[in-house]
This record gives sequence, structure tokens and C-alpha cells, in this order.
Amino acid sequence: MAIHCLIIGGGFFLVINQGLLDEQVDFLPGGTQQGAAASQELDHKIQQKKKTWLNKPVPMRKIAINAISDIILPDDAPDLMDLPKSSDLLSSTKMGGLGGAGGFGKSMGLGSQGGMVFQPLSMFGREIKAKRLALVLDVSSSMVPYLPRVLEELDKVAKGSIVILFPGCGLDSPPPRGLDGEELFRTSGSEFERFWRMGGMSPLDEARKFKFKPSDVIPGESIYRVLAKRQQTWFIHYVGVGYTWTALLSEQVRQADALYWFSDFQDRVDFQQVMIVKENLLRRKQKLYIQPFMRGSSFDLVKSQLVDPTGGDVIEAVFE
Repeated sequence: MAIHCLIIGGGFFLVINQGLLDEQVDFLPGGTQQGAAASQELDHKIQQKKKTWLNKPVPMRKIAINAISDIILPDDAPDLMDLPKSSDLLSSTKMGGLGGAGGFGKSMGLGSQGGMVFQPLSMFGREIKAKRLALVLDVSSSMVPYLPRVLEELDKVAKGSIVILFPGCGLDSPPPRGLDGEELFRTSGSEFERFWRMGGMSPLDEARKFKFKPSDVIPGESIYRVLAKRQQTWFIHYVGVGYTWTALLSEQVRQADALYWFSDFQDRVDFQQVMIVKENLLRRKQKLYIQPFMRGSSFDLVKSQLVDPTGGDVIEAVFE
């Protein structure tokens, strides 16, 4: 038994001693060659780990600030209007709220240094919910005397807006053969002088054959001069009083957010044609505002089928 115990004890001692010699040493006290080598190897590993950590890319972080992310900017900036006189700013409340250094409100200011302001559109004191406005004006003989007043009001709030002149206010379906001569012409050219001298009631082919002398008196010359000098003003030669839709649906007014129609609304309107006009206005997202000089026989149908469905309004004004 004693001999066996000595053999087993000696074997155990040899195994333990050999394992300690083969185990890797991470740290040994200084003073020996093996300890110095182990310390150098440990320092190298630490430096490698630091280098790996420093070179690791920092992930991007998305920062959201509620106060900014909740702001919704408009799709389009409002049109720039002329700067009102300083006296108007002090005496009128139409501007809604003009900041001295800029700000947001019903109006948007660029500050006293910028010299430009945004303001809501309005005609005769009634607000028009649009950024761009186009007018269709009845130039039949009964309406002509009141056109300068309407244009004056327009140029106060939306100077440079497109104006289309049409002799009549009906909405009839086109004839089977179609219309001839419904082109739009600028009032600044010689075509308009022929149109005006003939009272606006002559077709295109007849107007172009009309001869006149520059010295001949122009009927209603003061009104003619206003219309002839105004930019962005167009007219349509006479094709019949019932085709005002050629002006309302013309390419010239396509970009307007709202159409403003001034007339007495006495000419006939066809229900089927009214539906066609409404469909086009809704497709173009255009509101129709009407200003009746008087509420003629077609007023109710135009209001109920064109003004109300498009989100427009009736603008009342008293003319002296």
C-alpha cells in the first residue's frame, strides 16, 4: 500500500508541475527576462484594443426637435404685392399683423428692410381666398362705364392680374359648326382699337375690314385709354353674348386660383353648358367669385351651380 501511494503521489506532482510551466503568463513581477517579455506582450495587446476602439465608427443619431418638426411650410409662397403707403399701414387693419422685423400671421412680413409684404386678396372689402386672381369683365354697353372702378379696386390688391374682356355674360352650348373667331387679343394692339370703335359687337372678320382715321373720335375714350394701357389685359371679338365660357376657361386664366366675374347676369345660360364649366373649374381647382351689377335672370343658376360648388362667393358693391 505504501509503495502504491508513493507512485501515485509522484505522478500527481509531475503532472501539476508540467502544467504550471506550460500555462501562458499574463503578468510576472519585474526583475526576470520572462517577466519583462510578458509585460511587453501585455502592453502591446492593450494598445491594440485601444486602437480598435478609437477607430470604431460612431453611429449617426437622428435628432428630432418637436418645436421644429411640427412646423408645416406652405407648398407655394404667396404672391408678392406692392408695398402699401406707411399711412395705410397705420390707419388700416387689412394687413392682419405686420411685424416690424418680420413674422407670421394673416400677413407675412419680410421686415422693414425688405420693402415687401404679403397680404390677403380682397375686392370691395370682401376677402377672396386665393393667391392669384384673374378677372372676366362684361364689356357690353351697359357695363362699360363701371369697368374703371373695378380695375382700380383690382390694382389696389392684385396689381398685374390678368383681365379678360368679353361682350356679354351668357353660357350657351357652342353651335354645331363650332365657334369662329374666339381668339384672345391684347388690348395694347390695333385690334382692340377696331373692336372698341365698333362698339365691341362685330365679329373678327368684320372688325378687320373696318377702316378708320386716327383722328376720328373714340367713343368713351377715357375708358378705352385705361384698358389699352393696362398690361395683362385681353379681349375676345364678338362671337355672341352667350359664350362667356371662352373667357372663363381660356388658357390665359388657367393658373389663377380664383376667377372674378363682373356682369349684370342678364344673358341666357344653358344648364348643360353650366355643368361643363363647373367640371372644368373643379378640375382646375378654381373658385368663382361673381360681382353682379344687378341680379339678372341667370344670377341664381350661376350662383347655385358655379359659385357655391367651387367655394367662391358673391361680392356686392354699390356703384354711384
